[in-house]
Amino acid sequence: MSQKATASTKRSCLDTVFLYYFVSHIPITICLDIQPLLPAGIIPRPLLALNDVLTRQLRDPFMVLGNDGHADLTWFRSLLACELVLQLPFFFYAVWALWVSSPRRHLPLLMYGTHVSTTMAPVLGMLLFGDIDRSCNERMLLASLYAPYLLVPLAIVCVSYSRCASAISAKIKSQ
Repeated sequence: MSQKATASTKRSCLDTVFLYYFVSHIPITICLDIQPLLPAGIIPRPLLALNDVLTRQLRDPFMVLGNDGHADLTWFRSLLACELVLQLPFFFYAVWALWVSSPRRHLPLLMYGTHVSTTMAPVLGMLLFGDIDRSCNERMLLASLYAPYLLVPLAIVCVSYSRCASAISAKIKSQ
């Protein structure tokens, strides 16, 4: 049996979900999430159109370009900068590690999931309970768009913690 076939047969259902999450997150980060960090003049028109859908039609308060008279979003933009500098490179590692079912993937995935879960809590808190001029339906729609970026990392934390704890227990028992 080839190494690729072996890796794919070892991959659990959740690992496959995690793999698709990271594969999809690469273009989302590059094409969409970093837009508020850039001058609007350098963003390609099709990507600006996508941002327009988010900010004008869905009324996403976080993805506005420039200041546009909106509330101070420095805290959110600092999270986007972390996504660009820390998370984007990790996405490539995670795709590789999940693709080959690396036995060493769980600790880095645990760290990633913990980091992202804690950064998504204030984002969802602001959408649901913050002082933003949005109807309840708009808040729920926006929260449903952001929720997978909390739920998948939380699942990553649960799975990875379990695997790390099992590995540590096995190591202790073997000593």
